Formats: sequence, structure tokens, C-alpha cells
Amino acid sequence: MLELRSVTKRYGDLIALHATDFSFQPGKTTALLGPSGCGKSTLLRMIVGLVPPSAGSVYFDGEPITRDNLRQVRRRIGYMIQDGGLFPHLSIRDNVTLLARHVRWERQRIDDRLEQLTALTHLPASSLERFPAQISGGQRQRASLMRALFLDPQVLLLDEPMGALDPLIRFDLQRELRDIFRTLRKTVVLVTHDISEAGYLADAHVLLREGRIVQQGSLADLVQHPADSFVREFINAQRSPLESLQEQER
Repeated sequence: MLELRSVTKRYGDLIALHATDFSFQPGKTTALLGPSGCGKSTLLRMIVGLVPPSAGSVYFDGEPITRDNLRQVRRRIGYMIQDGGLFPHLSIRDNVTLLARHVRWERQRIDDRLEQLTALTHLPASSLERFPAQISGGQRQRASLMRALFLDPQVLLLDEPMGALDPLIRFDLQRELRDIFRTLRKTVVLVTHDISEAGYLADAHVLLREGRIVQQGSLADLVQHPADSFVREFINAQRSPLESLQEQER
């Protein structure tokens, strides 16, 4: 469904992503991990066509993404960014249904899909008539997820979808996202720097550093068999509060 073939991104002399080859598992969730500036969000933006590769090609469903087919491909990809990207002057209903109205879905079809997604994401129906500033951060993220899913895309891209949420809301949304992924069985690419979040949500894990893939595999592979000292340090740097407390008590 989704493949990178020698994909490279340069900004002048800066190489944001070195030549990368990777195939995403269809129907599975893949987490792109790494510190800030490692190239994970750049990679995601190239997949959705927001920035073009400097070299190489992104393949979707066996065909390279080009200027000619980009609009059609985008309708088959759901994209959700960290702050949700909701338009502040539109109601939640109008934000969520924006793409469907743009492609001229019939009103009944829109209403039916809206009802389905409201139930799936547990967004209170009363929120639909409010504006983004009038609802909570967790509800905004649920609305953003609904918008990304509205056209029933084959691929779902999530760029730090829970980075700005407080821990309790983040915990609840992580649990709901995992249930949604398992229910829908879509190809999901999740960008995060949080290895515990990646381990909870993803089937496969890809760790990047300075625009290169350092290691890929299951979370157990990264933890038990780190490819180098960077992988080990990245994992060890993300101690849980419980682990830190246990170390202090020793």
C-alpha cells in the first residue's frame, strides 16, 4: 500500500532525509520514532504530498505519487497533525465534514458517516455545534481524527497527535486510538518521540536519527537488541516515573 524508494529530502546543503527505502505493512500501525529534527515529520509530509522528495519516489498502492495523481491520492489518505489543525471559524460539524462537502457527498451520506464517527471516537454529539475554542483539547483531537477518517481513507497518517495533551487525557485517547486501529485495520503511520506510546499503539517501530533509519522492528527488538549506543541511549532516556522512583529507593 505504501512504499518509499530511495526517498531523499534536501533543503539546500541540509539533508533532512537521506536516501530511504521502506515498505509499510498494510493494515498495521508503524511508529516513526526519534528525537526532534531526525526527519520523521518530514517523511510523513512527503507521504501526504505536502513537500516533494528531492530524489526518489513515494509509492501508493503500487503507483508513484506524482503531481498528476496527488489530488486523488490525498483523498485516500487521512492526515492528522499535532494541534489538530481545526479551522477556528468553523463549527466542529463543519470542520469534520469539510472534505466530504468539498467532494460533494450527499447530505444523508454525510449525516450517516458523522453519526458513525461520533460513536467510534466517543465525541459528545453536543460538541458538533460548538467551535474549536469552546471544547476541550481531547475533544479537539477526536474531532481532528474524525475529519481524517471521514472519507474512509486506506492510509492514516498521525503526526504527534497527542503531544500537546495532558497525561490523563493522553492516556484515555491512546486507549481509544488503539481500539480504533484494531477495529478499522487501516495502514497507520504514527510519528512520535514517546517510545511507550509507540509500544502501546504500534505493530512495527522505526527509529530515525539525523535523517537515517537506525533500527526497525518490534519494540522488544529495540529494547533487547539495540543496534548501537544511540538506540540504547534513546530508550534509556525515556524512563517512567515509577522506574525513576525505584532507582532512587535502591
